Amino acid sequence: MATDDRLIIVIDPSPDRARNLKELIEFMDAPEVCTASPTDWRLHIGEHRLAAIFVSEAMPPQQMTALLDDVGKLDPNVPIVLVDGDCDA
Repeated sequence: MATDDRLIIVIDPSPDRARNLKELIEFMDAPEVCTASPTDWRLHIGEHRLAAIFVSEAMPPQQMTALLDDVGKLDPNVPIVLVDGDCDA
């Protein structure tokens, strides 16, 4: 599978924090990177294969559990990076 169809997604309830982290990841010459909220992240994936997911720990525990369950159903092997929710990148 070509690397062009791989996507890194940053999921954070704060659009500003998500954008800051997205810019840092892009700076490292990563494949395509997008941001999403915890409720609409699936819409942003489209036909892409997930390379990794960066998730803010700022989410309420129930929302985090639901998100991680959904990611596991979509692709149980995708790397998930938990990011400190108090950090403003």
